[in-house]
Amino acid sequence: MRIRELLRAIDEIAPFSLAEEWDNIGLMIGDLEAPVQRVAVALDPTVQAVTAAAGCQALLCHHPLLFHPVKKLDLNAGPGRVVREAVKRDIAILAAHTNWDKVGVNADLARLLGLQETEPLDPGSGLGILGKLPAPAAPDSFLRQVRAAWGLSHIDAYAPGGGPVSRVALCGGSGGSLWPAARARRADIYITADMKYHELMDANDAGLAVATADHGEMERASLPELARRLRDLTAAEGVEVLLPDTRGLGAPIRI
Repeated sequence: MRIRELLRAIDEIAPFSLAEEWDNIGLMIGDLEAPVQRVAVALDPTVQAVTAAAGCQALLCHHPLLFHPVKKLDLNAGPGRVVREAVKRDIAILAAHTNWDKVGVNADLARLLGLQETEPLDPGSGLGILGKLPAPAAPDSFLRQVRAAWGLSHIDAYAPGGGPVSRVALCGGSGGSLWPAARARRADIYITADMKYHELMDANDAGLAVATADHGEMERASLPELARRLRDLTAAEGVEVLLPDTRGLGAPIRI
Protein backbone atom coordinates (compact mmCIF):
# COMPACT_ATOMS: atom_id res chain seq x y z
CA MET A 1 0.00 0.00 0.00
CA ARG A 2 1.13 3.55 -0.75
CA ILE A 3 0.26 6.83 0.96
CA ARG A 4 -2.17 7.59 -1.87
CA GLU A 5 -4.02 4.32 -1.20
CA LEU A 6 -3.94 4.90 2.54
CA LEU A 7 -5.73 8.20 1.96
CA ARG A 8 -8.39 6.34 -0.03
CA ALA A 9 -8.90 4.01 2.94
CA ILE A 10 -9.26 6.98 5.30
CA ASP A 11 -11.72 8.56 2.87
CA GLU A 12 -13.77 5.36 3.02
CA ILE A 13 -13.89 5.56 6.82
CA ALA A 14 -14.48 9.32 7.08
CA PRO A 15 -15.23 10.86 3.67
CA PHE A 16 -13.16 13.98 3.11
CA SER A 17 -16.19 15.52 1.39
CA LEU A 18 -17.85 15.78 4.82
CA ALA A 19 -15.18 18.12 6.21
CA GLU A 20 -16.14 21.71 6.98
CA GLU A 21 -15.15 24.24 4.31
CA TRP A 22 -12.65 25.95 6.62
CA ASP A 23 -10.94 22.67 7.53
CA ASN A 24 -7.63 21.25 6.27
CA ILE A 25 -7.63 17.48 5.92
CA GLY A 26 -5.79 14.74 4.04
CA LEU A 27 -2.07 14.94 3.33
CA MET A 28 -0.21 17.49 5.45
CA ILE A 29 3.32 16.46 4.52
CA GLY A 30 4.73 13.47 2.68
CA ASP A 31 5.12 11.60 -0.62
CA LEU A 32 1.89 10.19 -2.08
CA GLU A 33 3.82 7.39 -3.79
CA ALA A 34 5.77 6.29 -0.71
CA PRO A 35 5.05 2.72 0.48
CA VAL A 36 3.37 2.13 3.85
CA GLN A 37 3.74 -0.87 6.14
CA ARG A 38 2.98 0.76 9.51
CA VAL A 39 0.65 3.61 10.48
CA ALA A 40 0.38 5.36 13.85
CA VAL A 41 -2.78 7.13 15.00
CA ALA A 42 -2.67 10.16 17.32
CA LEU A 43 -4.79 13.12 18.32
CA ASP A 44 -2.28 15.88 17.56
CA PRO A 45 0.64 16.19 15.11
CA THR A 46 3.26 17.01 17.73
CA VAL A 47 6.98 16.24 17.84
CA GLN A 48 6.12 13.75 20.59
CA ALA A 49 3.62 11.99 18.32
CA VAL A 50 6.11 11.83 15.44
CA THR A 51 8.75 10.42 17.78
CA ALA A 52 6.27 7.83 19.07
CA ALA A 53 5.58 6.86 15.45
CA ALA A 54 9.23 5.95 14.82
CA GLY A 55 9.35 2.98 12.46
CA CYS A 56 6.03 3.95 10.86
CA GLN A 57 5.70 5.48 7.42
CA ALA A 58 2.58 7.50 8.23
CA LEU A 59 1.03 9.30 11.17
CA LEU A 60 -2.73 9.84 11.01
CA CYS A 61 -3.87 12.64 13.33
CA HIS A 62 -7.28 14.01 14.16
CA HIS A 63 -6.09 17.62 14.31
CA PRO A 64 -4.36 19.09 11.22
CA LEU A 65 -0.73 20.15 11.28
CA LEU A 66 -1.45 23.25 9.18
CA PHE A 67 -4.64 25.32 9.20
CA HIS A 68 -3.63 28.44 7.29
CA PRO A 69 -1.27 29.20 4.36
CA VAL A 70 2.35 29.23 5.51
CA LYS A 71 4.58 32.18 4.55
CA LYS A 72 7.66 30.88 6.31
CA LEU A 73 8.65 27.75 8.21
CA ASP A 74 10.97 28.05 11.20
CA LEU A 75 12.27 24.53 11.77
CA ASN A 76 12.97 25.35 15.42
CA ALA A 77 9.45 26.45 16.35
CA GLY A 78 5.79 25.55 15.92
CA PRO A 79 4.80 23.29 13.04
CA GLY A 80 8.29 23.66 11.57
CA ARG A 81 9.68 21.47 14.36
CA VAL A 82 7.14 18.80 13.48
CA VAL A 83 7.92 19.04 9.76
CA ARG A 84 11.65 18.66 10.42
CA GLU A 85 11.11 15.62 12.66
CA ALA A 86 8.73 14.01 10.16
CA VAL A 87 11.09 14.55 7.23
CA LYS A 88 14.03 13.25 9.25
CA ARG A 89 12.11 10.07 10.10
CA ASP A 90 10.46 9.82 6.65
CA ILE A 91 6.95 9.86 8.12
CA ALA A 92 4.00 11.28 6.21
CA ILE A 93 1.47 13.23 8.29
CA LEU A 94 -2.23 12.94 7.46
CA ALA A 95 -5.33 14.44 9.06
CA ALA A 96 -8.98 13.44 9.43
CA HIS A 97 -10.59 16.29 11.34
CA THR A 98 -14.20 17.47 10.96
CA ASN A 99 -14.88 14.54 8.63
CA TRP A 100 -14.02 12.17 11.51
CA ASP A 101 -15.97 14.38 13.93
CA LYS A 102 -19.12 13.80 11.89
CA VAL A 103 -18.87 10.05 11.39
CA GLY A 104 -16.63 8.91 14.24
CA VAL A 105 -15.95 11.12 17.26
CA ASN A 106 -19.52 11.83 18.32
CA ALA A 107 -20.85 8.42 17.33
CA ASP A 108 -18.17 6.66 19.37
CA LEU A 109 -18.66 8.93 22.39
CA ALA A 110 -22.36 8.07 22.22
CA ARG A 111 -21.60 4.35 21.89
CA LEU A 112 -19.35 4.44 24.94
CA LEU A 113 -22.24 5.94 26.93
CA GLY A 114 -24.71 3.37 25.61
CA LEU A 115 -26.93 6.01 23.99
CA GLN A 116 -29.80 4.70 21.89
CA GLU A 117 -31.84 6.12 18.99
CA THR A 118 -28.98 8.44 18.07
CA GLU A 119 -29.17 11.11 15.37
CA PRO A 120 -27.16 14.22 14.45
CA LEU A 121 -27.69 17.08 16.88
CA ASP A 122 -27.50 19.59 14.02
CA PRO A 123 -28.89 17.79 10.94
CA GLY A 124 -27.80 20.63 8.68
CA SER A 125 -24.09 20.35 9.44
CA GLY A 126 -24.00 16.80 10.75
CA LEU A 127 -22.23 18.01 13.90
CA GLY A 128 -22.96 16.68 17.37
CA ILE A 129 -25.23 13.81 18.33
CA LEU A 130 -28.43 13.31 20.30
CA GLY A 131 -29.54 10.08 21.95
CA LYS A 132 -31.35 8.47 24.86
CA LEU A 133 -29.99 6.58 27.85
CA PRO A 134 -31.38 3.05 28.32
CA ALA A 135 -32.90 4.33 31.59
CA PRO A 136 -33.02 7.76 33.27
CA ALA A 137 -30.11 8.49 35.59
CA ALA A 138 -29.43 10.97 38.36
CA PRO A 139 -27.10 13.75 37.11
CA ASP A 140 -24.23 12.94 39.49
CA SER A 141 -24.37 9.24 38.64
CA PHE A 142 -24.56 9.97 34.92
CA LEU A 143 -21.56 12.34 35.00
CA ARG A 144 -19.48 9.75 36.85
CA GLN A 145 -20.42 7.31 34.07
CA VAL A 146 -19.31 9.85 31.44
CA ARG A 147 -15.98 10.42 33.15
CA ALA A 148 -15.28 6.69 33.39
CA ALA A 149 -16.50 5.80 29.87
CA TRP A 150 -14.42 8.49 28.16
CA GLY A 151 -11.35 8.25 30.42
CA LEU A 152 -11.58 11.88 31.53
CA SER A 153 -9.46 13.43 34.26
CA HIS A 154 -12.38 15.69 35.17
CA ILE A 155 -15.76 16.96 34.03
CA ASP A 156 -17.36 20.25 35.07
CA ALA A 157 -21.14 20.42 35.46
CA TYR A 158 -23.46 23.39 35.26
CA ALA A 159 -26.83 21.81 35.98
CA PRO A 160 -29.85 23.96 36.87
CA GLY A 161 -32.74 21.95 38.23
CA GLY A 162 -30.84 18.71 38.71
CA GLY A 163 -33.60 16.51 37.29
CA PRO A 164 -32.97 13.00 35.90
CA VAL A 165 -31.02 12.65 32.67
CA SER A 166 -32.54 10.74 29.77
CA ARG A 167 -31.97 12.70 26.53
CA VAL A 168 -28.28 13.47 26.04
CA ALA A 169 -26.75 15.85 23.48
CA LEU A 170 -23.02 16.02 22.93
CA CYS A 171 -20.37 17.37 20.60
CA GLY A 172 -16.73 16.34 20.80
CA GLY A 173 -14.32 19.26 20.89
CA SER A 174 -15.40 22.88 20.47
CA GLY A 175 -19.18 22.70 20.43
CA GLY A 176 -20.23 25.74 22.44
CA SER A 177 -22.25 27.21 19.58
CA LEU A 178 -24.51 24.12 19.40
CA TRP A 179 -26.12 24.52 22.81
CA PRO A 180 -29.27 26.17 21.30
CA ALA A 181 -29.77 23.04 19.18
CA ALA A 182 -29.51 20.88 22.30
CA ARG A 183 -32.07 23.06 24.06
CA ALA A 184 -34.43 23.12 21.07
CA ARG A 185 -34.34 19.33 20.84
CA ARG A 186 -35.23 18.92 24.51
CA ALA A 187 -31.93 17.46 25.68
CA ASP A 188 -31.66 17.08 29.45
CA ILE A 189 -27.94 17.82 29.32
CA TYR A 190 -25.39 18.97 26.74
CA ILE A 191 -21.77 17.80 26.92
CA THR A 192 -18.94 19.44 24.99
CA ALA A 193 -15.61 21.26 25.42
CA ASP A 194 -14.36 24.84 25.07
CA MET A 195 -17.63 26.60 25.89
CA LYS A 196 -17.26 30.33 26.45
CA TYR A 197 -18.39 31.79 29.75
CA HIS A 198 -21.35 33.61 28.25
CA GLU A 199 -22.41 30.51 26.29
CA LEU A 200 -22.56 28.63 29.60
CA MET A 201 -24.50 31.48 31.20
CA ASP A 202 -26.98 31.66 28.31
CA ALA A 203 -27.48 27.88 28.24
CA ASN A 204 -28.12 27.72 31.98
CA ASP A 205 -30.40 30.75 31.83
CA ALA A 206 -32.42 28.86 29.20
CA GLY A 207 -32.71 25.92 31.60
CA LEU A 208 -30.22 23.61 29.89
CA ALA A 209 -27.81 21.59 32.02
CA VAL A 210 -24.29 21.62 30.57
CA ALA A 211 -21.14 19.61 31.27
CA THR A 212 -17.73 20.46 29.85
CA ALA A 213 -14.69 18.23 29.44
CA ASP A 214 -11.15 18.77 28.20
CA HIS A 215 -11.09 19.09 24.40
CA GLY A 216 -8.25 16.63 23.86
CA GLU A 217 -9.43 14.05 26.36
CA MET A 218 -12.94 14.07 24.92
CA GLU A 219 -11.80 13.51 21.33
CA ARG A 220 -9.03 11.10 22.24
CA ALA A 221 -11.66 8.62 23.43
CA SER A 222 -12.57 7.98 19.76
CA LEU A 223 -9.04 7.16 18.56
CA PRO A 224 -9.19 3.41 19.32
CA GLU A 225 -12.24 3.19 17.05
CA LEU A 226 -10.46 5.12 14.28
CA ALA A 227 -7.45 2.82 14.57
CA ARG A 228 -9.71 -0.26 14.55
CA ARG A 229 -11.55 0.80 11.40
CA LEU A 230 -8.30 1.62 9.61
CA ARG A 231 -6.81 -1.70 10.70
CA ASP A 232 -9.82 -3.59 9.33
CA LEU A 233 -9.55 -1.83 5.96
CA THR A 234 -5.80 -2.22 5.50
CA ALA A 235 -5.08 -5.61 7.10
CA ALA A 236 -5.36 -7.41 3.76
CA GLU A 237 -2.53 -5.19 2.47
CA GLY A 238 -0.31 -6.21 5.39
CA VAL A 239 -0.45 -2.76 7.02
CA GLU A 240 0.01 -2.58 10.80
CA VAL A 241 -1.93 0.16 12.61
CA LEU A 242 -0.61 1.34 15.98
CA LEU A 243 -2.06 3.57 18.68
CA PRO A 244 0.90 4.85 20.72
CA ASP A 245 0.27 6.68 23.99
CA THR A 246 0.86 10.37 23.20
CA ARG A 247 -1.13 11.91 26.05
CA GLY A 248 1.83 13.53 27.79
CA LEU A 249 1.88 16.86 25.95
CA GLY A 250 -1.18 18.97 26.57
CA ALA A 251 -2.81 16.64 29.09
CA PRO A 252 -4.65 18.63 31.77
CA ILE A 253 -3.44 18.68 35.35
CA ARG A 254 -6.09 19.38 37.99
CA ILE A 255 -4.66 21.10 41.08
